[in-house]
Order: sequence, then structure tokens, then C-alpha cells
Amino acid sequence: MSRNVRTSFITIMLVLIILSVQQIDAFLDEFERKNLGDDWKVEVLGAEKKDFGGWSIDKGEVVYNPAKGANSRMMTGKPAWKDYTVECDMKFIMLSNYPGGIRTYVDAETGGHYAVWFYPETKEIKLFSGTTFDINPGLVTLGQYKGHLYDAKVDVFYHLKVIHKGKQIKVWFGKNKDQAEKIIEANDGKFKSGLFALDGYNQPIYFDNILITGPRIPRSDGEAVESQNKLAIVWGILKSNKISKGG
Repeated sequence: MSRNVRTSFITIMLVLIILSVQQIDAFLDEFERKNLGDDWKVEVLGAEKKDFGGWSIDKGEVVYNPAKGANSRMMTGKPAWKDYTVECDMKFIMLSNYPGGIRTYVDAETGGHYAVWFYPETKEIKLFSGTTFDINPGLVTLGQYKGHLYDAKVDVFYHLKVIHKGKQIKVWFGKNKDQAEKIIEANDGKFKSGLFALDGYNQPIYFDNILITGPRIPRSDGEAVESQNKLAIVWGILKSNKISKGG
């Protein structure tokens, strides 16, 4: 074994050891299981439910069925989560209002929050702030979108991304991650941090591929994110050292 190959091998092993104990700042849930698990809790207007009435996993997607529950949220995270970015895929099977959307910076005690909601009838997307778990009290519209990106089709997944940084809130949306565009931008400092929630109202709504990234976001089912980072770093080392059969 040549000296270059031996040095590169040792470097790669050291990098892998460091990465194996490094916490990746990402929460990932693809719902490839039967039960929702301990990472998620259901809240119904301020009362936490021990069961998941209205929420279930169906063929690798999480679905809210209002016939089995009441206007509720499926929440995850910690009160201290801040400056995070959340991405998810979502679809609707009816074109009437109101299916719901997602909430960010949720106060687990008061229900205060930011919310991105969808209005299939008018093909609108709105960014709100609210003061309680109920979507109506204290509701303030921070921004809205009505355009070609949201054509309100049924049984079609759309990609949604919300970015928090300081007081700045940005909403991206599109038919998939690669086609997403920024549709809403607002500045509001009412809430500083909080949980993330999937938000169901009076129409069925499906979610998948929940990804939350940011400082101090603990790894949860995020091995895919970690593995991709490892592979990229190791491949970069291989390229930089130009390892070949001849050494």
C-alpha cells in the first residue's frame, strides 16, 4: 500500500468516527411504519389526546380524517426550537374549504402559533399568526398567495417549505421540491420559538416527508440525512486525494 493510499484511508476512518458521534441537526419522518409513535402528540383545542383520533398512517403517508376526530393538530418538537426550516409534501382529496395546513412556533401552553393554510375553493394560500389553538381568535393575516403554482388538484402532492430566521418568515411552494418558489415573505416577532404541527380541520389532508432542520434540532429517524452527508464528505476526500489503483 502506497503512502498516499494509507494516509487517505486513515483520514477517511477518522472522518467516519467523528461523524458517527456527531448529531445531525435534522428531524426526518417519512412515516414508513404502521404506528405514529412517540415523536408525535395530538392536541384538540388545548386538550392533549392519548390516542391519535383522526390521525393515522396509510401506505407511508400520514392522513387526517375529520370523520374520526375533531379539528386537531399532530405536534412534534420542543418549546425551544427556533430559527428552523420545515419542509413537507401534502395533498388533498377534496377541493372544498378548509383542509388545514401546518403550524410553526406553536406555544404548547397557550396555542399561539404561525400557520400556513390552504383554501382549495379559491386556490389561495395564507400565512397567519394566531393566539390560541383555535385558528380563529387573534387571527392576523401576514401574507397570502393566489397564483399559478397552486392549481388545487386532488390526489397530487405539493411541496411546502417554511423558513424562520429571526423575525423573518418565508414560505416556499410548488409541485415538488425542485419547482418550489418563494410565495410569501413577512416579518413578525410575536413568537420566538415553538413546536411544529400538522394541522387538520374539516376536510381530509395527507402529509409525507416531514423534514425539520435548524440549530439544536435532534436527530429523529434521520439516518438518511446523516448517511448522505457522510457519503458526500468521504467522496470529497477520495476526489481530493485522487486515489487510484496505482496509488
